Amino acid sequence: MQTNWLWGYLIPIGVLLLTWGGLEPPKARRVTPLAALALALAVIGYWALGYGLHLGGAYVVNPDPGLQGLGRLYGREADFGLFGMSGFALTWDAGEIVSPMALGLFLSYLPIMASAVLLVTLALAEARRWLSVIAAALTGALIAPVAACWVWGGGWLSQLGHTLELGHGFVDYGGSALLLWLPASFAAGVLLLQPRRPLTGNPAPPPAHSPLLANLGALFVGLGWIGWTLAGPFHFYGATFDWNRAAINMFLGMAGAVFTSQLYAWLATGELEPLFAARGLTAGWGAILAGAAFLPPWAALIVGLMAGLLFPFMLFVTEAVLRLRDSAATVALGLTGGLWGLLSVGLFADGRAGAGWNGMTGPRGVAGLFAQGETQLVAQLLGLLAVGAWGLLWGLLLGGISRLSLPRVRSTVEARPASEVAAPDEPATAMTVDAPLAEETVAPAAEPADAETPVAG
Repeated sequence: MQTNWLWGYLIPIGVLLLTWGGLEPPKARRVTPLAALALALAVIGYWALGYGLHLGGAYVVNPDPGLQGLGRLYGREADFGLFGMSGFALTWDAGEIVSPMALGLFLSYLPIMASAVLLVTLALAEARRWLSVIAAALTGALIAPVAACWVWGGGWLSQLGHTLELGHGFVDYGGSALLLWLPASFAAGVLLLQPRRPLTGNPAPPPAHSPLLANLGALFVGLGWIGWTLAGPFHFYGATFDWNRAAINMFLGMAGAVFTSQLYAWLATGELEPLFAARGLTAGWGAILAGAAFLPPWAALIVGLMAGLLFPFMLFVTEAVLRLRDSAATVALGLTGGLWGLLSVGLFADGRAGAGWNGMTGPRGVAGLFAQGETQLVAQLLGLLAVGAWGLLWGLLLGGISRLSLPRVRSTVEARPASEVAAPDEPATAMTVDAPLAEETVAPAAEPADAETPVAG
């Protein structure tokens, strides 16, 4: 029985530990039930709707008899597949349960969808709870599955090599686009329309309240990614590459990111920072994930070194410049691991691996700009724009809807005596559901005691 996909379930566990390690105990208590609810919504949403949208056209990609009932991909006739149209609730069109092979695909991709849902939910942990819940449900049932169809399910981004002769189409080996770039874009769209962090003086590196948990979580994330990709997920069908080189490249990317992120912390503060080590390690895993199989080892090390330098800068932009209330640093991780990692494929892929990826025949594999493969860089840019815009537009829509209730929240808070306004660490009541928005309107005395310290997410 094929169970190698079990490695993938270390990824959401690692994401949770990484976030918990950077949160103060009161905030960690607030996040815990949200995380549990997000995981439940991920399973239900992907089962009921997301699986069909993602892999409803799987038979078009891999004509295996076990996938024959998953042969409906909307827009495939025009080489512009948008979403699948079969396999909803894990049943064929006639109502029978899907084949064992199709059930295995569900189990294989569920941890990826769950991780994307968790990153969005944890990023919005300081927003109103109903906003986090709706964001989680949309991510698992609609936003991530549709993007996964474009990239991994035979959709239009994967076919750019056939339709526009752009390399091997949009290439994402292990999920940088879906695990980092998409959640970051969605979370950024929501958070841009939410109350911002209070202005502070010179920003300091975020404190690590449980550094052991944070670093253990980062290790789980990386080991889960390596194990999941080496299990040969469905979207690898027809492609050839060296599994050993892919694994070595992942470790080199991780090592480079840890080195430069800690070098930055030492130069900035005079000491090593445990949370920077964990997040830097995660940024390195994420950046190398997109091209681990296609890059030479020296390029993998460069990708990691650059990721470790880019992450502190992106964290400064999101926390000190944009002042986003991002508890999990999802936006910074996505801008680092997702954006830089996906671009690195179009720059450094050497053409030795990936022949047959996305159904592109020929002896040469995925080749980037430095291997005379400039069309692959164009495909990566188009994929980044499409996936980023898809997530950002949904985030702005949801964030805009949440703003409609802001006048009601303000009037409710102003009408209540100050003594009745719930403190941030009190048990949740009907009013504390909107507590983060209330902080922006209540007098400064109602601000949380740690409001001047950037929230480590």
